[in-house]
This record gives sequence, structure tokens and C-alpha cells, in this order.
Amino acid sequence: MKIHGFILFLLFCEFHGQPYPDELKNSKRILNASEDSNQELSTIKIGLILDSKSWVGKVVLSCITMAISDFYMLNGQYKTRIALETRNLSGEPLHSIAAAFDLLENAEARAIIIPEMSSEELFLAALCDKANVPLLSVSSISSFNEHPYFLQLAQDETTQFNGVAALLRAFKWRTVVFIYEDAADTRQILSHIHDTFRDNDVDTVHDIGITLRATDDQIIKKLHNLRAMRTSTIIVHASVYLASQIFKNAKTLEMMSGNFAWIVTSKTMNLLDFQDSAVFETIQGVVGLKSYIPASSKLRDFTWRWRREFQLSQIDLEIRGLNVFGLWAYDAIWALAEAIERASVDIFPNRGEGFGLNLTGLAPIRVSNIGSALLSKIGSIKFSGLGGEFQLRNAKLVHETYEIVNVIGNLGKRVGFWKPACGLTKEIYPFTNSCSSNSLETIIWPGFSKTAPKGWLIQVDGKRFRIGIPANSRFNELVGLHKDEQTKEATVSGFCVDVFSSAIERLNRSMFYEFIPFYNHNGSYSDLVYQVYLQTFDAAVGDITITSNRSQYVDFTLPYTELGVGMVARVDNKDPWFFLKPLSVDLWITSAGFFILTGFIVWFIEHPTNEEFQGSLAWQIGTILWFAASSLVYANREKLQSNLSRFVVGVWFFIVLILTSSYTANLSSLLTVERIRLTKNDYIGYSANSIVKGLIVNNLNFQDNRLKSYTRPEEYEQALREGSKNGGVDAIIEEIPYLKLFLAKYPHDYTMIDSSETTNGFAFAFPKGSPLVQKMSSEIAKLREEGILLEIEKKWFRSQSSPLSLDTEPPTIKTLDINSFSRLFLVYAICELVALLLFLVFVFCEKMSIKNYIIRKLAGGKLVSIFRYLFPRMANTIGGINAR
Repeated sequence: MKIHGFILFLLFCEFHGQPYPDELKNSKRILNASEDSNQELSTIKIGLILDSKSWVGKVVLSCITMAISDFYMLNGQYKTRIALETRNLSGEPLHSIAAAFDLLENAEARAIIIPEMSSEELFLAALCDKANVPLLSVSSISSFNEHPYFLQLAQDETTQFNGVAALLRAFKWRTVVFIYEDAADTRQILSHIHDTFRDNDVDTVHDIGITLRATDDQIIKKLHNLRAMRTSTIIVHASVYLASQIFKNAKTLEMMSGNFAWIVTSKTMNLLDFQDSAVFETIQGVVGLKSYIPASSKLRDFTWRWRREFQLSQIDLEIRGLNVFGLWAYDAIWALAEAIERASVDIFPNRGEGFGLNLTGLAPIRVSNIGSALLSKIGSIKFSGLGGEFQLRNAKLVHETYEIVNVIGNLGKRVGFWKPACGLTKEIYPFTNSCSSNSLETIIWPGFSKTAPKGWLIQVDGKRFRIGIPANSRFNELVGLHKDEQTKEATVSGFCVDVFSSAIERLNRSMFYEFIPFYNHNGSYSDLVYQVYLQTFDAAVGDITITSNRSQYVDFTLPYTELGVGMVARVDNKDPWFFLKPLSVDLWITSAGFFILTGFIVWFIEHPTNEEFQGSLAWQIGTILWFAASSLVYANREKLQSNLSRFVVGVWFFIVLILTSSYTANLSSLLTVERIRLTKNDYIGYSANSIVKGLIVNNLNFQDNRLKSYTRPEEYEQALREGSKNGGVDAIIEEIPYLKLFLAKYPHDYTMIDSSETTNGFAFAFPKGSPLVQKMSSEIAKLREEGILLEIEKKWFRSQSSPLSLDTEPPTIKTLDINSFSRLFLVYAICELVALLLFLVFVFCEKMSIKNYIIRKLAGGKLVSIFRYLFPRMANTIGGINAR
């Protein structure tokens, strides 16, 4: 074991000391370099255009600087040296054009390197073609060989889409949505991507372009369009910044669940490792393709040296890691330096005729005479670099292997590889150039599910889920269809739409759908329901009433509105005898009788001793009536002398208080809501497109010539305001949800006066046997139980303030009758009878001289002491009477 360990140590030292390509390393050249140190060196200026503020720019600059140093340290005998001319873009890509002119004309650069490619750099390629100056790019953006002097010394991003297609086929996903960064370079390769997918039997159902400057609201709007499709396999081809914004908003929309499969390209994955944890939190379960850089001792040694030197030069900068673009830039410098050395031509031509490129409005630019030689030499160079085997084919780096990475936690877990010669594989063996089986490691999908998404959401009979909605709904608050004048896109909203969307979102599995307006000139919702039966639509959403006839063709969910119809009328009190309505006729008569009876009993008790109740017959009758009437307002002017009459009047005042309070309360209610009784001469209105006429109006035995149909809420209001006498109607009969919306618009002038449960409410229609009927019914029930349905109703049904209650049952004010006060009048009658009997007893005793006898017996008995103790004042009074 010790011998084996020693051998491994020697091998490690051997590889650790060889951080450079073997074909370029020659120890004899290093020895000869010291002997030829006096030779004149030729300096070749190479331009570098980058953004030093970006992380990619910083890494590329540091790697290029180290590559120049490493190359000439190893090849000290070379007669040429690269002099780097750097131009900083300072965050402005448009500056690259001015920088290129400066490098070509003033710095006389023989080649230009750019680490990142954009639409502006495409102009640089055309410019370098004219100047015969090679343009070396370490960007993965493809050039499609349109520019002869453009060299892509990085992995071409277009090669990965065959790998993406292989991944789709492995999980049997045949339809995808493609989200891309809306830029000139991506738009250029869209057709190529579609062709690649088509060749692999994959259909791109929709392309969604999103710009780098898109706001969250704009991204959410794009993702909402995606939710209208049944496919749940989404490919994202965007920079890491834009991709993180997309996934953040997708998580907000609950699209990062187990029902979705998100695949990202190397445009995101190559720089994902250097993002903060907040980015990783939004992309859990995402699978992506990443450029594969094989591990080697040279790479480990360089990474260690780079971190040390970079940290010394960038003390205040956080070291996030070495990216693949820096490795490609390092290898590109080695290839360029070797090509310059091999070029055996004069590298300093004199300026003169035939060497100037004259551009209109610009100074002439030197045309290089070594550009073609450099292209030829670079194309023939092969070596083992930090990024793997360096070899160009058709002016592009031959590098087609990708890692399949699954984002879990704060890192990407490798689950396999894709290589054109092997396809998908768990492992690749570079020494034998072979692969393992065509499978991948276990992937954790969004929602931390090990089960791969199906690639589609809910679909009916293999079709996209299409929701039919009425385009001619009478109330926009129920179903509103709006069209954007600029984009011509139609959007829907309303109470019915919100209830449907809320129920769908609560399902265990997500369902994507699209609303399709149904235009019907007849305005019959039965036609819309019949389209569901014909499978034109997969469901119907709107103010659709459940009827027995419609139920023969479709299945309805539970109703999500109140049942029945109601009657609305104008609040108008013109009856001259309206003030009598709070009390019934029998109660009025009974009350009047007790008023007179009270006056008579008080007169009967007070008449023998009270002068105010004496006089002529007419005077005494007037006193009785006046006393009875004045007791209503407690304004009796007659002074009562008998305790019995006072007892009767006290009880009567309590009765009067109850009667007046009840009358006032009932009258106030009647003034708010008048109960209207339709007669045979009244006109009533109904909706022309409603089922009310057949189900309700005929049951009320109204003649057809007394019925008037209307189509809009505004017509309801005008007809009720005019009334039957002026060509309108006195009442409107309609389903309760419509009346609620009508009363929300006109809360002060109209009210619901009656209702009956003769219809079944609104519901969603699905094809016969659809499993969604039970699930949606369950969700509607939960929405009702949790109060969410009520909140949605308040949002749409109470858009305008209303002092009236909009409950289903209208306030019905019942006229007070004799039964309401029967017990009260009975008690009062008993009190009057008792008082009258006591008065007669006292009068009889007085006449028979029994009173004094009884008082004397009581005064002399044993009860006197008790009586005096309990009622001393009354006892003294009795004693005074006895004394008399």
C-alpha cells in the first residue's frame, strides 16, 4: 500500500507540473530561449473588447492575461509576442463599434477577441471581414458561418438542442413551449431550433419572446398566456438574469409544481453556479444542459493559481468562481499565439494604396495582409487545453458534449451527459471514448417529485381544454369580454370567471385553459350548452342556469349562486291611506274600542267624587272621548282622585306605549320597502333571453299582452321609472343574481319585494361523464364554506354603495294584527275588570255600612301590628278613618 501511495504521489506531481498543452511544451525550447535571448522580438497587437464591469468580462480578462504569461514562459524562444490592447465597454454594448474602429485604425490590431456576443458584435464581424482581421469570439452564440473571418472558439449553443430533443424523447414529451430571450441572435436561430425539434418528432406549440428589460408584470402576462395551453413542458433559452426573473414569476403563479417540466439551456446553466441562493430558491427541480469541461490536473492547477492571482488583483471583489468562458478564452490565446508564431509573412506592411478600406464618412482602415494566414494556422492547431480538446471545424470549436444537471438546493447535481455519439448516458469514458447505458440518474422535478411530469395538463378527448363563454352577456359583472384596441387580444373577467378560476386553482392538479367567446345572435345559452355536447367546447362558463332540458346534454356542477327568481319594483308610496298599513283593520278597531272603554271606566270610577267628570250628559260624553284621545299622547288634563282609576290609566299608558312604538317601527319599515300587490291591470317585465317567461310568468297567470320583454339593465330601469300608466312596467321578474346586479346599480329607487326558489341557479357545464364535475362541485362547496365565494360576490355585486341589503330573501314587512297584541289586551281587560269589581265592592260596602265594621275589626285585631310594621303610612290613614 505504501508503494502504491508513493507511485500515485509521483504521478500527481508529474501531472501537477504540466498545466499547459503537451504539444506546445518543449523543454529544449526553454533551454534554447536563453541562448537566443538577444534576438529581436516582433510584437503583435491583439485587440480585446469587453465589459470590465461584468463578471464574465473580469474572468476573461484575467484568464487571457494569465494565458499570455503562461504561453511565453513556456515558449520563451518564440520570436513573436502578443501585446494586448484592451477596450472597455463600460456597460454600453454600442461602444464596441467605436472600440473596433480604434483598434483597427489606431492600434493596428491583427486580431480582435470578444468574450460576449450581441447584436452589436454582429456588425463587428462584418467590419472585420472587410479588414481581413480575424474576430475571435468565446461566446456560444452561433454565427452560422456568414462571416469568413469570424471564429467561434467556444461551444456552439445550437448543438445542444439535439440534446434537449433527446431529453424530451426520453420522457415521451412531444409538445413543448419555447421561452427565449428576445434578442437578434436568438431570433436568428429560431428556425434552426424548430427544425431540430421537428426532426426529432417534437412539436413547438408556442414561442414566447421576453426582452431583458421586461418588467415583472410583463413577464406574468406572458406566463398567463402560457397557462392557457395544455402542455406543461417548457424550455427556457435565456441569460441567467432573465431566466431567474422568469422562474421567480413562475413560482408566484404556482407554476413551479410537479405538473411542470422546466428545461433550461447552457445559456443559463453555464453561469448558474455563480448566482446567489435567492436565484436557486426559484428554480428547484429544473433540469438543464451545461457545457462539459472534463476534469484534469491541468485544470485543477490553473484554477488554484487563478484564484490566488485574481484574489490579489481584486481584493474587494467576492470570488464567485471560474466560468467556462474564461477557460475558452485561455485556450483561444494559446491557439492564437501559436498561429502567429507559425505565420511566415511580413506582419508590418507599409500603409499605402491598396491597403486602405474606405468607408463612407469614416477614415480609411488598414486591411491586414496576415488575416488569411492566421485563419489557416488557427484552423490547423490541435492540442489538449483547459476546456478539453481544442480543434476547429468550419471555424467553430468542436465541443459537443453537455452535462445534464438537476438543480437541487444551492447546487446543480449531475444526472448524466449528452453526446452526439452516445445520446443520453449516465457516464462517459474519455480514455476509451465510450459511454454507459442510455439512461439518467434519478431526477427531482419541481415540487420535489421523483415522478416525471406527464408533459400535459388536463385535456379532454385529446384536445386542448377550451372554455366557451357567452360573448353577449347582459351583465359585464357576470361575464365581461374586453378587447385591447392595440394588441387585439381579448380578455374576460367577471363574477362567473372569478369563481371558475378560483375553483380550478384549488384543484390538486393544475389545469390550463383558454376562454373562447361564443357569439350567438339569438342570445340563447342553450346553444352554448349544446356546443359542449357537440364537443366544440370542453366546458361552458357563464351565467348559465341549470335546467332539466340542458341537463339532458351536459353535466352541471353544484350551483354557485342563489336559487330562484325575484321581483323588483320601484320604491314609491303614493297610497293616501298608507299610514294605516302598519296595523290591521281588526287591530285598529280593537284599539279604538279599548280607548273608549278606558275612558268609560275612568269616568265610571271618578264620576261620584270628581267634579271634572260631572256635568251634563253631553259634557260627560265629551270628557270620556277626550280623556281616551289625550291618553294617546299622555296629555290628560283631568286630575284623577281614585287609586283604582289611576291603576287603570297606568296600565293603559303601558298599552299605548307598546302600540305607538310598534306602529312607528312598522311604518318606518313600510316606508323603506313597500309590499306591492300586482293586479290584473299591471304590466310586468322580464328578460327576452331568459327562462323566466316559461317558468315563472306563466305560473302567475298573467296575460301575454301584459308582459313586456327587455334585453338590457338600462331598459329595466327606464320601464320601472315610467310605470304601467306611462308605457312601462310596475315590476320586473328575473333570476336573483341579475336582480342583485341591477339593485347594485340603482340602490335607492328600487328594491326586491319577493322571491321564490323556482330555478336552480348558475353552474358550470361539462360533457357527460366528465370527472371534473365532481371535483369542481367539491371546490365550489369549499369556496362557499370558507367564505371566498361571498367575497367574490361582494367584489362584483356591490361595486356601488347601497344602503339596502342585497340578500336573497327580500325584507317582507308583516302588518300588525290583533294576534300580535292579544295577550296584552287580555291582561289589560282583566285589570279593568278587577278595578271595576273593586270599585263596585267598595260602593256596596259604603252603602251597607260594612266598611267601618271591617276597619274596626282589622284595627283591633292581631293583624294590625303586622300591618303597621309593613305599611306604617297606610296604617295611620286607616287609623284616621277609624277615628272619624
